Amino acid sequence: MKKLQLFLVLSILSFSLFSQKSFTDGFIVTLSGDTIKGKINEKDFYLNFSQCQFKADQGDQVVKYEPEEIKGFSIGGLNFFISESITQVDPDRPMKFIEALVVGQTSLYRYKDHFLFKKDTLSYLVLEATPMARDQNGFNTNTKANLVHLGILNYLFQDCREIDLSPSKTNINRGKLISLTKQYNACRGSDYEVVFKKKYARLAPSVYTDFGQMQLRYDYSDNENGDESILGSEPVERTMHQTGFAIGFFLPRISERLMIELGMNFSQFDYSFIYDTPVNLGGGNIGEAVNEVTIDGKMIKIPLVVHYELFSKSSITPFVRAGVVIRSIQYAENIGRRRYFQYDSYYKEDYYNFEPALILPGLLGAIGLEGRLGKHISIFGQVQTNIFRDRAQYDNVSNSGELKLSFKMIRQDYLVGFGVRVR
Repeated sequence: MKKLQLFLVLSILSFSLFSQKSFTDGFIVTLSGDTIKGKINEKDFYLNFSQCQFKADQGDQVVKYEPEEIKGFSIGGLNFFISESITQVDPDRPMKFIEALVVGQTSLYRYKDHFLFKKDTLSYLVLEATPMARDQNGFNTNTKANLVHLGILNYLFQDCREIDLSPSKTNINRGKLISLTKQYNACRGSDYEVVFKKKYARLAPSVYTDFGQMQLRYDYSDNENGDESILGSEPVERTMHQTGFAIGFFLPRISERLMIELGMNFSQFDYSFIYDTPVNLGGGNIGEAVNEVTIDGKMIKIPLVVHYELFSKSSITPFVRAGVVIRSIQYAENIGRRRYFQYDSYYKEDYYNFEPALILPGLLGAIGLEGRLGKHISIFGQVQTNIFRDRAQYDNVSNSGELKLSFKMIRQDYLVGFGVRVR
């Protein structure tokens, strides 16, 4: 119930923060040609084609500029938009912001789902990319250029026949069209500049700490000849604490919201517990055996996860995580079970030792929220679960001889934690 309540709280917070914005460094160019530096909303990338949300300083009020009110703007020195009157696309909005990709005698621009070529004094020639897969900085598609696209490109580049316009070279995506535009300008001997700047993968280290509960169950369904009373059949629950660090790799060329993260965290564990079992002593006499089980040591987890941020408009962003986690265990010297019972004057004591598997893969899932503290620092909180299912046969040695016990050890860790990330 507590896990469900926490999940609902996180969900409510994520939706309430949906409308918040995230601003990055940029500038606007006024109608008189002046450049004003400030912050521009970057989270809703497609909004930039119709409106520029700008503030001169971090604490200032947001000013919303329409295409008629400024000449253009830049986001982070990577994306440049100019104000232009174009009726070929979206005729109900003649004035619009278009993103400059290549500027030269033949230029390439983009407006939402369209690429626009401008050659010499010709009107804009439009290519529409459909279907598409959007990301925060644009879209990519693997759709092959159809006959209409090929006709436009052949017309556009007819005076430079050495350009390869085969379908494999003319997929309607940003990278291919930038490459074609560069080739054509070079072929004509005209100057050009690739204005669009690619974003490459960047590192995002983090440290964190988690608190929660470990749940352990033993499944003896595969056992044939071992003593199932060695570890008992009741679930074991213990509180746990782990700390760790991770290195994330943001992949902006795929999506601004996607990160691959490799981490390592450390914890100690203690499965020590006591349980009683009845023992048949013969002659109708039943004794009560006391079992003291001790399984403790240190554990290292190495998670490899895919981290995806939701709701790109939010400055406090909800995220989901999924992946695999490798568990490595170093056990203490004395692990196993001490069993003793006493009936009238009869007393017996046995010691059992076993060596579980040390390395085990598992699954990881998490949800959480992350918010910015500054330009490059953020804090995050998350709820996660780790699931391990160990299938093995252990040799258990007692002072009465050797037994082989086959069982499955199913462990689930439920954790709530927080951390700091450098983005």
